[in-house]
Amino acid sequence: MRIIDPGHIYQLNQLGGGTQTITFVKRSGGAVHYEKEWAGMQTQEVLRALIDRTKYLYKVLPCAETEEALYHLRMALYWYEVRALRRKRTKVNRTTLNHDDSEVPRSRGQYPKDIPFGIEDIESKPIASDGHIITSIIF
Repeated sequence: MRIIDPGHIYQLNQLGGGTQTITFVKRSGGAVHYEKEWAGMQTQEVLRALIDRTKYLYKVLPCAETEEALYHLRMALYWYEVRALRRKRTKVNRTTLNHDDSEVPRSRGQYPKDIPFGIEDIESKPIASDGHIITSIIF
């Protein structure tokens, strides 16, 4: 892997030769300003692809390590979507730097009570045009 633009553009090596580039979205807001912006992937979208790929691999050759990897990929997606919903509620990123994560449980297996989805249904939620899951409860 080669970092082209930290946090935004990565060149990945392919098995068998060659490379592929992943470009993540780059937009300015309250938290950061960029001279140049562009469209791109969100981490959540890449995680969804990795989850699907891991489920495929598990069907080919089931094992405990793949199950564990799948669990952690789903958890990563869950926490990114929790962050997105909370930031959407308070307009963090677009207007301010203040992200309050004081309600996030600090031990494994505990989940925030104010979030209307869980790890068990994170993959089945429809995706909005902003790349985040659709939930009827924002505020």
